[in-house]
Amino acid sequence: MTRGDSESSEGGGKGQDEMALPSYFYDSPEPIESRWTSWLVPLFVTANVIVFFVAMFVNNCPANTDAGSTACIARFLHRFSFQPLRENPLLGPSASALEKVGAVKWEEVAHEHQGWRLISSVWLHAGIIHLLVDILCLIFVGIRLEQQFGFGELLFYCY
Repeated sequence: MTRGDSESSEGGGKGQDEMALPSYFYDSPEPIESRWTSWLVPLFVTANVIVFFVAMFVNNCPANTDAGSTACIARFLHRFSFQPLRENPLLGPSASALEKVGAVKWEEVAHEHQGWRLISSVWLHAGIIHLLVDILCLIFVGIRLEQQFGFGELLFYCY
């Protein structure tokens, strides 16, 4: 006796009386998963890094610090060196450099009609630590959101 015969004759398998399920109950096709390439989040990361370098270029710590270049951190970076820790503990530019490149000052936005500061301030970072945390959040959360919703909806919800 073969295995199939023993199961059907001993009641282990489906009998003739039982109704077989239609094929659409158990033959569901596997969803086709397309490979999504994220491009909006890497663009945001690149823009953040570029704006940080611009802010550090405008900062020019050795030329704008009272004590000279000895007070700057990472002096080997010359113009891109960081402000002293007592001034900026996040290792970044001075507050005056951030104001020059577009930090929000409500007096200037309201009275001098500099609405562009509302957009430019989104891209500014107080220091390298702030920039790294922002980049990590963009990478771990942003790429997943872009895969889930697509770049159009993500861009709409972000801004």
